[in-house]
Amino acid sequence: MALHLSTYFSRSPIRLLSRINTLAKQYAGHDLTLLFALSSNIPDPEHLGKAVNELTRFDRTRTVGCLSGRLGGTTISEVKMDQDVVSLAVAFMDSGMVRPFRSTIPGRDEAQVGRWHAFRKKDEPEPVEVPLDDDTLVWGDERAVPLPEDLRTIDPSHIQGVLYFSDLKPEGLLSSFTHLPNVNKLGLIASSTPFVTGRPVTLFQNHEIFSSGAVGLVFERKTCLAVDFLDVTKISPVMTVTKSEGNMVNSLDNKNPTQLLLSAIKQSGLKAHASDWLKEEEQFSLAALSSSGKVDRVYKITAGDPSRGSISLDSPYAPTLGTQVQFLHRPSSSLPNLALSQLHRSAFNFLTVSEEVYASSRPNSQEDFELVLENTFLASSENGFVLGRDEGEKNGGNVKCSLAGSLGSFL
Repeated sequence: MALHLSTYFSRSPIRLLSRINTLAKQYAGHDLTLLFALSSNIPDPEHLGKAVNELTRFDRTRTVGCLSGRLGGTTISEVKMDQDVVSLAVAFMDSGMVRPFRSTIPGRDEAQVGRWHAFRKKDEPEPVEVPLDDDTLVWGDERAVPLPEDLRTIDPSHIQGVLYFSDLKPEGLLSSFTHLPNVNKLGLIASSTPFVTGRPVTLFQNHEIFSSGAVGLVFERKTCLAVDFLDVTKISPVMTVTKSEGNMVNSLDNKNPTQLLLSAIKQSGLKAHASDWLKEEEQFSLAALSSSGKVDRVYKITAGDPSRGSISLDSPYAPTLGTQVQFLHRPSSSLPNLALSQLHRSAFNFLTVSEEVYASSRPNSQEDFELVLENTFLASSENGFVLGRDEGEKNGGNVKCSLAGSLGSFL
């Protein structure tokens, strides 16, 4: 897949700059394509700016990248990294094997967060979807959004995989992927950077910087996806989705989903109360199971109503009717604990992290700490990632993985 894959960690931005210089000497000037994810927690703006400038100006190199979340605080192969550790993941590829693209397709309105289709009573009118423009419609419309212009010139039969970095609203791009059935897609929702660069997110393509849309690569060789969920515990028996609408589950086993969750929390011995079970740090979710009974997708629960029963999920669509599901819980104090065996080699790995938890960790390692993961690309974001597998599911199987500890791999 790649001529070089690595992820570098250090507490010293100066050492990180030295790492970039070493990579430039080895790979610049060879007509390659560079994909990178640079953690946004570099404390000195001058060092951050210099790192970005050097990464986006490799001689005769096409560049795609983003500012990603912190990996400090995680434990990788029994090595715990402090919250101030900075990271850089890079991949150098033969430009004949990948095609860069840029998307400007808009996503949904902020006012729609958590409600693709409002749960309504029978006597309420059907909500009307509003078109973004003549050719681009929001979720719920039967017509698919056209592919980004850069992808329209490529024969769809040649596209075997799509890897990308996006802004906080990737729904329009995801809708366009309807034109790419049976293609694996993995997208990291870039880290929020308003207090770092003054942009909502920070994306790069060659010498340009973007605050919206998406940048990515198309692969013309066979790809596959894998997903794992770290440090989660099942707290309920297997249930069946008996009613769902939009991103809401309205009935499980023909019962009130919110009451079932509250009951599961109580029976599991957790100390979460009805008043605080939906707080950010509690991290409850709904897992969809594969035909073999394994956790296949995880939807973070964002809202619930004990009286009406519905639960809202942080995803464009809820699991469909008949899907086998279970409630999961992830400890509020849990930091991702990655064994090297969980990190796929020769692969791109995206990890969902939690800024709230990381902020509570304290430095304890040596000042000159350095770690290099060879043959592995590991990037994180507190905003999660989107996994897309076309398995005949609604919306092409796109699932947002926003639960901390979610790990998606593109091989």
